[in-house]
Amino acid sequence: MDSAAVVRLLVKPACLGTYVDSARTCVVEDIPVQSKGILLSGQLYLPARAGRWPLVILVHGGFNESDLIMQAPRYYAPRLAHCGLAAYVYWKRGTGLSGGVYADATNDDFIDDIVNIAEVLATHPYIDRSRIGVQGGSSGGLMAPVAAARSGRISFVISTSGPIVPTEEENNFNVETALHVRGYADSLIQNVMPLWRRHHAAWANSDTSEHEAVAAKVYELRKLYNPLMLPTPYREIFADSGLVFLWPSFRSAHRDYLAELKHLKDKWLSIYGERDEIVPVSSCVRNVRALIEESGNTFSCIIVLPNVDHSFINPETRKQVPIVNIIINWLNESVLGG
Repeated sequence: MDSAAVVRLLVKPACLGTYVDSARTCVVEDIPVQSKGILLSGQLYLPARAGRWPLVILVHGGFNESDLIMQAPRYYAPRLAHCGLAAYVYWKRGTGLSGGVYADATNDDFIDDIVNIAEVLATHPYIDRSRIGVQGGSSGGLMAPVAAARSGRISFVISTSGPIVPTEEENNFNVETALHVRGYADSLIQNVMPLWRRHHAAWANSDTSEHEAVAAKVYELRKLYNPLMLPTPYREIFADSGLVFLWPSFRSAHRDYLAELKHLKDKWLSIYGERDEIVPVSSCVRNVRALIEESGNTFSCIIVLPNVDHSFINPETRKQVPIVNIIINWLNESVLGG
C-alpha cells in the first residue's frame, strides 16, 4: 500500500473520538462455545443499539499466560463494539476459564477452535452471519488466516505481525535476532547458529535420529558455551514444566500452514513493523504477496510501518503506532462499506 493510503488509514476514526474507557458503550454477553470436546469460555461485545452486526473474532498471540495474551483482545473488543462491530473475546483452550489442557494442545486445535467459534456465533440473532471475520496478532496473525482458509463462514481477516513463513524460518530468525539483542559476539553467534538450524530442521521434519544427534552435540558444547546460547534437546523440552508454553508450537513445527493459505480469497489486511525482531518481515511480505497472487485474491492489503517493532513501538521514542486506527478504518471501508 502506498504511503498516502497508509496516512489516510492512520487518521483517528470519528467513532474513536467519542470512545471513553470508563463509559458503558456496549453490551457484553457470556457465550461459551463447544469445540473439539472442550468448552471455550468467552464474551461477545455488541454495540449498545439494536441491529445485526459484523463480527470480529479476536485471536491471541502465543503462549499461555492468560492476562498477557488477553490484553490485546480486551483492548480491541469494546472499541470495535463502540464503532459498530461485534467482537468476541475468549480464553484460549487450557487457559483462563476455558476447558482443555494447554500442554496437550497443538496449533491445529487453536485454529479449529476459531473455526468452531465462527460457526456457533453465526447463529446469534445479533450477528450478521455473512460478515464474520477474525483478527490475530503475532502467532495469532498466522492462525487467523489459516482459520479463514479452513472455514467458509469467515469472510475477512486482519493479521498483525503474523509469521507467514515456515516455522523453521521463523525460529531461526527469532533465535539469531535474540542472540544479537543479548549482546553475544558475532563470532559466537555464527558458531552456534548451525546447530540451531539443525535443531529447528529436526522439528520441522519430525526427524528423531537428527534430534538425538543434535542433543549429543548440545551436551558436548555445553562445556564450552553458555547453555542459554544453545538449543534445548527435545527430550528436555517435554520434561521441563517451565517450557509448557512452548509445547503446542513444538508439536506443530512440522505443519505446512502456508499450503492452506494458497486458497484464501477472503479480504485480508496484513500489518507489519519494519523493525520486527520476532518475525522476518521481508520474507512474510514476500510470502503474503505470493499467496495473494496464487489464490487470485483481489481484496488484500499489506502495510509495513517504518521504524517500529513487533508491537508497533518505535524503539527509540517508545511511542506506539495506533494500529487500531488502521484496523477500524479498513473495516469501515472493506466490511462496513464506508
